[in-house]
Amino acid sequence: MKFSVPSAFGLLVLTARLGFALQTGEPDGRVGGGVPTASIVDRIVHDLCGKRVALLGESPTHGFGETLHLKVEIARRLVEECQFNAFFIESGAYDFLKIRKELKAGRPVEPSAVAAAIGGLWANREMEPLIPFLLEKTQRGKLVLGGLDDQLGRGSYAVQRMASDLVASLQGDEQARCLGILQRHLSYQYTDAAPYSAKDKALILGCLDATERALGAGDSTANESERAMAQNLRRLLARDFRDVALSGAELDTRNFNDRDESMYANFQWFMSRLPARSKVIVWTAANHAAKTTRGVPGYEQRTSLGSYIQRDFKRDAFALGFSASAGTYAMGRQPARPLPTAPPNSLESRVFEHGDAGPIYLDPAQLQTLGSLPSRVFSVDFKTANWSDVLDGLVVIREERPPHPFPPS
Repeated sequence: MKFSVPSAFGLLVLTARLGFALQTGEPDGRVGGGVPTASIVDRIVHDLCGKRVALLGESPTHGFGETLHLKVEIARRLVEECQFNAFFIESGAYDFLKIRKELKAGRPVEPSAVAAAIGGLWANREMEPLIPFLLEKTQRGKLVLGGLDDQLGRGSYAVQRMASDLVASLQGDEQARCLGILQRHLSYQYTDAAPYSAKDKALILGCLDATERALGAGDSTANESERAMAQNLRRLLARDFRDVALSGAELDTRNFNDRDESMYANFQWFMSRLPARSKVIVWTAANHAAKTTRGVPGYEQRTSLGSYIQRDFKRDAFALGFSASAGTYAMGRQPARPLPTAPPNSLESRVFEHGDAGPIYLDPAQLQTLGSLPSRVFSVDFKTANWSDVLDGLVVIREERPPHPFPPS
């Protein structure tokens, strides 16, 4: 199973000192821009190791390169040292469901398939070492991979080939008709003269109805991946052509809540197929990882993926966030932009007020001690909240930089 995507995905990390009661360590080498590493990772892994769910929540801009270095190393060590046996990421579920089916059938999976499943959002050098690591552990039966999102990724199996697999159980003219309808939508072959419309949505849903009936009539185990794909696509379509009476903010909130509820459904689907007492890494953005967003201005009515996981796992879940005091950021191949200056009263300024090189890890007790402060955990701009209510721990990087994207293929 091969995909036309950038080649597989760079590595590593950081350490810290802070004048008010933070444990520190001496540098053991310099990588990732010359920043020392080991003690920060050691402390984070120590705090996450005994948990059943470790949520690694980066900036929702997905444009912080040093954060990715750190997350890659944390994820590797959780698998190697703490027996985490599942890795779920905020990417489309479809490709991961296909990978799961291929592996169960004993067919080979290429690194490019894992890279495509993870998607273009993380197609950069910082992620590069994670791809063969995840695949090797998966092929050895040590790790299960899963996608949490119902959105479609460019260049993915979902866009290129999923339609054929979904309609394979249909017959004759119905199969050909639904193949054309699904292919048109999945590759978004609409034009200004013939745009995507509510009528198209109805045709797609009709084909999904037929597909799910046909899949339900066959071997339930053999077809479970395709049924899960169809259910994800149905949940994605449900957010199209919303009530126009909703304001922009109300619509954003409703879409966020429905998307995170869908991610939770995928989390449950994959979890239900894992051995008892499995330990899972959830790789996502901080606003999705959050235990709650109710105390964050503008997010009061949002219900995050992490809030469902917190409800289910309580102290067995740990939500880790990442922020930065200064530097630049960029998503994908967009130009680098400067981070707005951190105000003197912000969390980011407070933790570096002693002139430390950073980054700094605030464990649960330290984060709680800081109380309510402005921070850019949820965006490049600052929102005031008691961040210990939102997250269990927080890494603050002194100087961020954009990831290094792969050149266009």
